[in-house]
Amino acid sequence: MYACGSGEVSNQQENNSATQDSIHTEKSFHRFDKTLVNKTISRINNYSNDTTQSYAIYLPSDYDTLKSFPLVIFFDAHARGKLPLKKYQSLAEKYHFVFIGSNNSQNGMQLTETQNIATEILKDAIARFNINPKLIFASGFSGGSKVACSFAFNNSTIRGVIACASPFAEQHKTVNNHPEIFLLSGNEDFNMAGMVQADMSLSDAGFNHQLFVFDGKHDWPDEKYFEYGMQWIQQNAVKQNLMSSKFLTESVPDYNSWKETHVAADDLLNQEMNDEQEFGKQFTTADIIYWKEKISGFQKCKTSKKNFALKKLCARELNCISMMGFVYSESSLNQNNLPAAKHFLEIYELADATNPDVWFLKAIYYSKSGDNNSAFASLKKSAQLGYADINKLKNENSFSSIIKMNGFQESIFLPVLKNAEKE
Repeated sequence: MYACGSGEVSNQQENNSATQDSIHTEKSFHRFDKTLVNKTISRINNYSNDTTQSYAIYLPSDYDTLKSFPLVIFFDAHARGKLPLKKYQSLAEKYHFVFIGSNNSQNGMQLTETQNIATEILKDAIARFNINPKLIFASGFSGGSKVACSFAFNNSTIRGVIACASPFAEQHKTVNNHPEIFLLSGNEDFNMAGMVQADMSLSDAGFNHQLFVFDGKHDWPDEKYFEYGMQWIQQNAVKQNLMSSKFLTESVPDYNSWKETHVAADDLLNQEMNDEQEFGKQFTTADIIYWKEKISGFQKCKTSKKNFALKKLCARELNCISMMGFVYSESSLNQNNLPAAKHFLEIYELADATNPDVWFLKAIYYSKSGDNNSAFASLKKSAQLGYADINKLKNENSFSSIIKMNGFQESIFLPVLKNAEKE
């Protein structure tokens, strides 16, 4: 059973991690890579003697090999290493950080895989670039947030985490390492309740932590809100004399201002968690009439004149149903259970009709059902709505006939490629 607030999307298990010993404290400056262009997102390939592994890197304009720089390693849920670097590169410039994004870590991997990826990136980064070993941080979105947190829990080299849109896996929280954790959640994110619970869990365990809820959905936060996390980790480092305060020229934001909206009131969170447990029970058993009534009610509530906190609750409930629709639809299609896929896709579309993933999965369903014309139309709509996973499009076996149809390049492939380039 899938639970929205837990943020559990991938099947992750035990992990191996790097240790402080992997940091070389005595650096010889001549050995650092001097080939990359500053202020440009570059790609490092074959860094671990594995041609399939790569990462994106952004070096600030003042980077040189004669002084050490703080580092943030990013983990995206869909292996989009370049995306957070492009989104936050002005912060790398402003605060003089090196940013790295994994091109391989993604949802669906075992934790051993993602932790090995993280370990190899860290090893390569500290060998290739002049990184301050006391100022290494991790960040992630959704499933990538779990990767970042687990890496920090099991690796004392990682000083802190900016965890976006998903709580950590509670079983991976260790007593040995206490990284600083800044939690960022949108107030319409189906994982928000789980983030509030994670915040309380960190309090109980004595971690230095902070939760900030912003106006947004399940996504990498806008630069403004991610900067709150950047400021927080640096404020902590300044307090411990690990870095200068000269770059922290702005006033400290009120990290608890979001609480004034009562968006995380106990009664609403309890209602939300109870509802989501019920959704999990009903998703495979309730008929479409049940879901039409539920979804219609949440849609009306979301746009009504009800109080702000209740409207945001309804938005999260809708987004939870949408995520369940994605998970169950994709799983059914992978198992070639087309009747189940048809049912789940109908729920998914009711909850989130403008989501490009709905139409991409519908295209797979139609293609596997032998209806190529409907598959083509669904793919075209997915591209129009912003679908950007060009690799999934190219590698989907069920599209072997679709790619030969007239207009595929112009109406589907090129628009998806353009969407991908925007990311």
